[in-house]
Amino acid sequence: MASEKTFVASMSRRGFMGGVVAVAGAGLAAPAFASGQQAASAPLLGARLTFRTFATPPRADAPWVRWPLAPAVTDAELETELTEMARAGIFGAEIGQGTFPPIAQVATILRKANELGITISLSHGPVAAPEGFTVDDENARKSVVHGAVKLAGGTSFSGVLPAPSTENRLTLIAVIAYRITGTWSTTATTTLDLDSATDLTGKVTDRDTRGVQGGTSSGRLTWTAPTGGDWALIAVYGVGTIAQPDLLTVAGRRVLTQVMDQEFAPIKSLLRKNAGDLFYDSHTGDRGSPNDTWSNTLAADFRKANGYSLVPYLPALTTLPTSGFGAALPGFTFGATITAKFTNDFAQTRTDVWLRTQVLALQEWAKKYNQKIRLQPYGQNGPAVDSIQAAAVLDKVETETLWFGDVVDNYLPEASAVHMTGRTWYSIEASAVLQGAYAMTWQDQVVHMNKAYAGGVTKLVSHIYPYADSSTSVWPGFSLFPDSFGNSWGPRSPHWKDAARYNAYFARTQQVLAQGTAQRDVAVYMQNYVYPQPYLYENLQYWSDAGLERSGYTRDYLNPTLLALPNAIVTNGRLAEKGPGYKVLILDGQQLPTSAASRSAMDVATARRVLALAKAGLPVVVVGSAPASSPGIDADADATVQKLMKQLLAQRGVHVVARQSEVPALLTKLGIRPDAQPAEAGPVLTVHRKDNGADFYWFYNQGSVISPKTPANTYDPATGSPVSATFTLAGRGTPLRLNPWDGSVTPIERYTTGKGTVTVSLDLAPEDTAIVVLTTDPSRFGQKSRALHVVSTTADAVVPGKDGAIVIAAAAAGSYSTTLSNGRVVHSKIGALPRAIDLTGTTWTLNAEDWQPASAYGTTGPAATKTTKKAVSVRLAALKPWPQIPELTDASGIGVYTSTFQLDATWKAVQSATLSLGSVTDSFTVTINGRTVDFVNQLSASAEIGSHLKQGANTLEVTVSTTLINRLRTLNKTQGTWPVQANGLVGPVTITPRGTATVA
Repeated sequence: MASEKTFVASMSRRGFMGGVVAVAGAGLAAPAFASGQQAASAPLLGARLTFRTFATPPRADAPWVRWPLAPAVTDAELETELTEMARAGIFGAEIGQGTFPPIAQVATILRKANELGITISLSHGPVAAPEGFTVDDENARKSVVHGAVKLAGGTSFSGVLPAPSTENRLTLIAVIAYRITGTWSTTATTTLDLDSATDLTGKVTDRDTRGVQGGTSSGRLTWTAPTGGDWALIAVYGVGTIAQPDLLTVAGRRVLTQVMDQEFAPIKSLLRKNAGDLFYDSHTGDRGSPNDTWSNTLAADFRKANGYSLVPYLPALTTLPTSGFGAALPGFTFGATITAKFTNDFAQTRTDVWLRTQVLALQEWAKKYNQKIRLQPYGQNGPAVDSIQAAAVLDKVETETLWFGDVVDNYLPEASAVHMTGRTWYSIEASAVLQGAYAMTWQDQVVHMNKAYAGGVTKLVSHIYPYADSSTSVWPGFSLFPDSFGNSWGPRSPHWKDAARYNAYFARTQQVLAQGTAQRDVAVYMQNYVYPQPYLYENLQYWSDAGLERSGYTRDYLNPTLLALPNAIVTNGRLAEKGPGYKVLILDGQQLPTSAASRSAMDVATARRVLALAKAGLPVVVVGSAPASSPGIDADADATVQKLMKQLLAQRGVHVVARQSEVPALLTKLGIRPDAQPAEAGPVLTVHRKDNGADFYWFYNQGSVISPKTPANTYDPATGSPVSATFTLAGRGTPLRLNPWDGSVTPIERYTTGKGTVTVSLDLAPEDTAIVVLTTDPSRFGQKSRALHVVSTTADAVVPGKDGAIVIAAAAAGSYSTTLSNGRVVHSKIGALPRAIDLTGTTWTLNAEDWQPASAYGTTGPAATKTTKKAVSVRLAALKPWPQIPELTDASGIGVYTSTFQLDATWKAVQSATLSLGSVTDSFTVTINGRTVDFVNQLSASAEIGSHLKQGANTLEVTVSTTLINRLRTLNKTQGTWPVQANGLVGPVTITPRGTATVA
């Protein structure tokens, strides 16, 4: 780990089955995951993808869950729940939130998890603090607090030092007087004159030794304020704030590791075998965001890092009382510019100290247990640490849906560090949405994750999978958030029936997104240690104009840390050519939020690096104005930055535009093309990963960019529109389509090639995704090299046929011409087709289970987990949602819809037909004539069913599984105010025939 310590020091400022590969039964049946226990030497995720690993995803790529445990748990139930997780395709479980179990039960969990191949993550409990540790401990976490009095010029103070109201142990840091230049206030920020600062600490008398390290907790002072204006006399103290070992000192870390060594001694071999991680959540109380403003060594650490004392600036670190999630107002300011510069120096120092004394040292310590550190490195209330810098060195970096507003742009800063360092792990705590408990559908989860995947995430950790019961929990069981944050996943909900299918979808997608190295088009500079939390800003995006992504460009945010990495060099006109391979660097003078003054700042070392990159041939674009100041306090730095920027602007490869919206046109003019270039601008976002001989492209048809319900950001199925688009992809080889729903691999039969490019066309439903791989080795994906493909056709589609045949398909009769890659033009005729069938208004039989508590609602304990499933049989003259069916008005459960339809002789020649189910809530499966339709897209609700149809009578059966919210609305007063969910199959349900013809 010595190399990482050196790194941190250097990073501080200064239907047609022919050709389709699939595992039998891997479609709608519970998919298997590759067996084998987690090995210490195994990759975190992203093992080399082949058709076999795609069909049966490695367990390392499977989703995880946060598993809150009740105050009292049993070994038998723990083992039962782990077994159910594995059955459902979950191979990681985080414990600790809720109640950290006794070590003997942690051993039970680890033994069963090791047997099943489930990775265990430990959080809270001894991972956070020794039992009985208090805020008054010498090595407790601390912040600065203050007491202050106002004095008129020429008047005297004599008495006990002003102090805050607290029962916690105080330690005096300094007593300083300042002339007040603004309005004095105890409820709003007061402006002080920094030049007038008078350190009176040495004049304090009547000291005691009750403070930390023998310091005084109080004292007396006699002092007369100079004449002219009012003065503030401020006593600044350190005080323990959280009963945990200090995050910013070596001594604090040692307290923590000593208790973990004691607790983990009986389970060391189990931990080593499991190869899991220790997790720290973003909440400052969970140690993920050190917004601590004091430590026993911070004054010395700050002076060493910055060359000046922080004592005169201490009032800027104090805050006014606050509550909730909002950032606290500072107690004092010295004016916007100087305060921002000091705050940046302080935040950078805190970042460096935290990474050095806590994160990197813990990662080194954890190796003896074969554990990693997983952490959410962002502040709970305002800026805490540089999250990009932290993400660059963490074993495992994590983000979350809630805090980042479900906005793709907000996931990118940390993803950028993962990309630049060549790592693959970027997990997300998903999807803790307000009013989501028992209301989140699987479709919600897919769309939340699609947004996260577009932002660089590669690992799902679902929030939450709660333990079964507690002595106080009511139906359907124990949960930390029974009627607030979503979701409570598990077999207590009807739609858990389909969990294995969805988890396999996530695992396959995650495997693709962790292949090789990330390839990104654009790098945007971000001065990150004032990184704002999107939760605190409405509709925040750092890059606010949508034109860049609509034109196909992907982007990352690079801070000084990433620009100082050894691979941040220019070769062949690319920055970090071997990956991510940025084609241009943008200095964005309009980066949001504008309230963060240092957005337009750049330190001297970074300014020199940017100039060197431009001289080495990297195109640079300046939006608005170039940086004109340094973020920290340095007498000469601002002038030096301005001089370097002047030199930068004189370089031939540097271009200036007035606003973000002008960037796409400029890039096109400069010949800088995105790796996935759309024929027309549109909503589709892409991720490009590259390994030896393969380029993986993941496409996402994004609906709403900003959720209208943030932070209650549940998915609205109405967002977005279907897209038919053509993309020119960087890469060579044969294009193949990877289907994450069923694990199949299918040749793309229609495409064109260019110089280092392949052009393909895609149809995407709203919020849906597609995966395309370009490969020079088709056998890796279970395919044979093909001599021919279609270049163009007037038909609707080209599909793989049996035995390698190429087939065109169209929804209307007529003559069609097809040009093959050898230049031959094939003319085909498709005869008359039968009319499409609309089953929406026909008779349906609905046999449903209405899930209800088996005992009276309010019953607690194990009895509260029991569910009765009342049988309901309804004959429907037309499809409608369950709330409109009298027998199912408030029902949640599972319903089987059955309809019979006739196909006459005109259907005899039909080989291809599309089933569209329209609106379905939530998860569903389909059988036709007793045969399962292996692949039905759960977002478009459509499938190819030609091979399932027959002349005469046909039976369509659709099984729909819902959430529990509609039933809980009738039982829980809080949830009774939530919206009714339109459960069930609503339609329109149609079957549309397509004519086919073989062209090669």
